[in-house]
Amino acid sequence: MNSAIHYLLHASGPQQVSYFDSNFSRLERTVRLSGYPHSAQQTLFAAVCRRAEQENTPIEIVHHRLDNSMQGVILPERSAGAFGFDVYDPEEPNVLAVLAPEQLAPILENLEKARSIFGKARLLHDEQEKIYLSQMDFSAADRLTEKMIDLLLGGKQSGRPGREIHRFFGAATADGNLDYVPEVTASIPKRYFIKGRPGTGKSTFLKKLARAALNRGYTVERYHCSLDPKSLDLVAVRELGFCLLDSTAPHEYFPSRSGDEILDMYQLCVTPGTDEAYAAQLQNLQTAYKELVQTAVSCLKEAKGAADRFDAALPQPDPAAMEQVKANLLAQLFSP
Repeated sequence: MNSAIHYLLHASGPQQVSYFDSNFSRLERTVRLSGYPHSAQQTLFAAVCRRAEQENTPIEIVHHRLDNSMQGVILPERSAGAFGFDVYDPEEPNVLAVLAPEQLAPILENLEKARSIFGKARLLHDEQEKIYLSQMDFSAADRLTEKMIDLLLGGKQSGRPGREIHRFFGAATADGNLDYVPEVTASIPKRYFIKGRPGTGKSTFLKKLARAALNRGYTVERYHCSLDPKSLDLVAVRELGFCLLDSTAPHEYFPSRSGDEILDMYQLCVTPGTDEAYAAQLQNLQTAYKELVQTAVSCLKEAKGAADRFDAALPQPDPAAMEQVKANLLAQLFSP
């Protein structure tokens, strides 16, 4: 059975961030699907997945930020990939955006509302961070970081320039939060689950370790926080067989197989009793944060509904023409 790595290149957080170039610019062949109805894109990507399964070809599947559908595929061993751009995507201007601005307006308006509300939620998250930052032992965090860099990298050098790839492993969608942590880490033998609280140094720890691996010439996958893309949630170095994950809500995981370990930043680096001392304040912030996130998700649902209505109004592709497009796509991606 062929396994796949799943991730996203866009998220619906406070900032409009795209990691398309980080993933597709490294490929020799890229097929850009622009203006295709959503259902047609799904048909094409499903065909690529079936061929990859038949040939046991490694595949990476890119998911859509709104509804978790397939938005792209990458065949790393063939240095080929395809991506379906939204009609309203500024990265790939589409004539349909000019022909039907009124139909697209509800999508864009609700996405903008969601971004604004997520921005407010992030400010509440920042307030939680301030509490724990005031109780942090930064020397302890530095010692832990140095210890882990030495343990995982030591004197290792790949002998070639390092490379970074930027992605999201999850996001808030119209159906709520989702993540692909199990799929991203499935083939990685050593997993470290970093526990802690907002502001306890998890992202800083991940950034330092990612930089150390990059400087030693390894390919580093950096998975960003959808609420704050400047923050990291996961770092993977597949060549060395390890990854480290910010394993706190809304993507909380625990050891489930041999090789899994927990690193608890709160226990190691924060003044004991901080949770209890600030319990009421933290609870109020968390409650308000969750309410804002739920409101933002409702905006994403509205955007998804508007996108579905726009898609349904488009002319349906001719079946024969679609078969030809599918054949051409498979030929471009799977050619020697």
